[in-house]
Amino acid sequence: MPTLGYSMSAAVLLATSVAWFKKKAAPLPPLPPPPPSIDMPSVYAATVLVLIVGLICLRGPGLKTIYERLFTKEDNFNFHKTLGIYCLLSFLYRFANVGPSDMRFSASGATLLTIAVHASLSLSSLIFHIPLKRIASGYRIWPEYRLHSIIFACRSLLGMLVTWYELKHGLEPNYHLNIAIVLGTLLAADVGSAAVGEAGHSNTIRDLDANAPTRFFFSAMQFHATMGCLFGLRRFSTQFLYVWIIQLNAFLMTIRRKNLAPHSVLVTTYGLMLTFGFVLASYEHHRVGAFLMINTLGNLAGVLRIGASVPKYPLWVGMAVLTHLARPTLDTAHPLAPYWLYAYGASVGALLVVGARKVARDNRREAKAAAEEAAAELVAAKLAAANAGIDVKPTPSCSASVGGGSTSSVSPAKVKAS
Repeated sequence: MPTLGYSMSAAVLLATSVAWFKKKAAPLPPLPPPPPSIDMPSVYAATVLVLIVGLICLRGPGLKTIYERLFTKEDNFNFHKTLGIYCLLSFLYRFANVGPSDMRFSASGATLLTIAVHASLSLSSLIFHIPLKRIASGYRIWPEYRLHSIIFACRSLLGMLVTWYELKHGLEPNYHLNIAIVLGTLLAADVGSAAVGEAGHSNTIRDLDANAPTRFFFSAMQFHATMGCLFGLRRFSTQFLYVWIIQLNAFLMTIRRKNLAPHSVLVTTYGLMLTFGFVLASYEHHRVGAFLMINTLGNLAGVLRIGASVPKYPLWVGMAVLTHLARPTLDTAHPLAPYWLYAYGASVGALLVVGARKVARDNRREAKAAAEEAAAELVAAKLAAANAGIDVKPTPSCSASVGGGSTSSVSPAKVKAS
């Protein structure tokens, strides 16, 4: 089901993005007044929110139980909930104004207040007590991820704050600040992981209970988000989009931890959010002629990290240098500007090759782990049966194979036959 959902959403979003990219900037005739157009980004954002609410209300245990599970004694004064409602309304308002207006952000006090409230929402999540260790399914919030969620939400909020300050004081963009923000948040994330200890450590994507192609897609989107922060487009909407994905995903994990929605549906919802976010960020970068450059460098980062295992600090320092050197090529008169199209095509091909190899490698590893687990279960069942004086035979239905060999396990019913 998730694969089908991704395919359908990708087809719809691809068609929409093509329509955006081909849209001409010709002014509308003054008469007659044009009818109100449908803002597709707002439609997609509203659809995601309606889907989440629908999952809770229709598939959940009931409104009373939902209230009891979400409104806990740890938030006695409903401070976190109040911030959450404000931020939800903030997302709805801003997504209703996607486009040239930059979600109606500006160098105003209202924009500064929005940044502060969203930062407060992330920070106020620290009042809740959650289990230290991540559960097997993986799509429930745990302390390490909560810290990472706060850090990376603040990364984008700091990018917005830099844009606000420069606009407020009429300053030229200082892209060195973007480099400092990206590298600083990487360091902060490592400090956060060390703070929770080895027992609470888990890889956000690699340890997620999802198929290998889905995990690879999630990883690739992370590289593009970091590249977007590093490039530092001086518009609020792109960074606010990253804040939306991070904060809403933390809420989805909370919903799962409260058993208010199923794992697979929430993972699919997160995939839809990433797809929507990538299309909208690409639209914003396309408006300034940076689509090919940013996505080429984002793909390159994924290839180097996933395919060549380049350490993250040298990787992003190198990407910062490449970004700095590549900025002049955004001018269409630059002699190297036409080559971005070829570089982009090559980067997409390389990322797909790396992705195919990683998916195949992950599938082999998972099959091997399943075979070892089945073998261990068989040994345990034989020992238990020997103690009970029962002859246990392997059951084909519980077998797992790797490289043509198979290992069988025993049905629990046969062990209990004594």
